[in-house]
Amino acid sequence: MDWLRWVSTAAFLAVAGYCVVRLVAAARAPSVYQGCHRAVDLAHVLMGVGMAAMVSPVGGPLPMPAWQTVFLLMTAWFLREWWRERGTTPWHGGWHGNGLHHAVAAAAMLYMLMAMPHTGHRSSPWLDGGMGWGTGMALPVLGWALVAYFLVTAVLMVVRWRMPAGPAGLPPVLTTSKGTVACQTTMSIGTGGMLTAMLVVV
Repeated sequence: MDWLRWVSTAAFLAVAGYCVVRLVAAARAPSVYQGCHRAVDLAHVLMGVGMAAMVSPVGGPLPMPAWQTVFLLMTAWFLREWWRERGTTPWHGGWHGNGLHHAVAAAAMLYMLMAMPHTGHRSSPWLDGGMGWGTGMALPVLGWALVAYFLVTAVLMVVRWRMPAGPAGLPPVLTTSKGTVACQTTMSIGTGGMLTAMLVVV
């Protein structure tokens, strides 16, 4: 199934690349596109690269503890933002979901990195666990709950499609619906698929 792993790697890297383009475009409107907006795009760059590293046959550039630290900090940051934005309807730079959604996504990455057994010190748990198939993930109930969450999220992305209009004066790549919905759906399906592959005993 190496072909599937390479296709998934390419898809996740494409999401990361799209977010890099968004960050570059954001430099044209620094007074409007800032703070949490940039953080969401940066988070998706890190998540795209991290997921590519996990599914890629060749692993990733960072050791496991580094990835764990990245996603732990990301989870904490978005939880703080969610707490601060309660009762408001902020615009999230084109990515559907509030701070809690992004915190859950980062926590899911952390779960995948910490809940499965590792047999070595390579940077890819997919390599360590034989692509993760039937590796005896810890807390499987939590894992399946996350799978269900990302499945529902992916469906909602497609059904809703249109995102709230952003502030005036932003480049089109920061306000278009199609690109952001496609990327968010890819991330949701990819995360759910990876979790399923790690949880299913074959």
